[in-house]
Amino acid sequence: MISRRTMLEAGAVALGAVAVGGVVLGEHAEPAVSAPSAKQDAEILNFALLLEYVQQGFHTEALSRANLTGDLKTFAATVAAQEQEHIAFLKSALGSAARKPPKLDFGEDTSDEEKYSLAAFKLEDLGVAAYTAQAPNLTKPSLAAAAKLVSVESRHAAWIRDLRGMNPAPDAAEPSIPAERVVETLKGSGYVQ
Repeated sequence: MISRRTMLEAGAVALGAVAVGGVVLGEHAEPAVSAPSAKQDAEILNFALLLEYVQQGFHTEALSRANLTGDLKTFAATVAAQEQEHIAFLKSALGSAARKPPKLDFGEDTSDEEKYSLAAFKLEDLGVAAYTAQAPNLTKPSLAAAAKLVSVESRHAAWIRDLRGMNPAPDAAEPSIPAERVVETLKGSGYVQ
């Protein structure tokens, strides 16, 4: 049986694999076959909403379950609140087209500080890579809106990296992961039921 951690690690390995030989593929995100459109924007923003639901649920559950302390508790509380704001923003932008929250299950990844911080690092990096991959597929107005969110997501990723004693900005440009692989990673981890 594949554990949640293994699936997130696979996503993190895929994220690292896009930076082979010092060339960051995030600079060359794959554009959609068709030109950006309002319909495509709605699909992408609903994908972003899925990510935000997962991240918000993850950090919120860890706050109530992992006995977080100090800077890690501050991180989780701040990020959970900001992810909730992102959810509200995306739901407002999507209106009646907004997806419903998925059923979530974080298993043991929210059970203690070490498991939480490791999974949080992988989840935040995955989120930034997901947003980065979709940028060329958005219309200009939606791209401007998404840029406001991804800049905050990048700060979350840098913050948790710093708390883990890692380089907060390891790449000159953000790598990207296609939406399909992100969803596979989230479902494979068991986070999204």
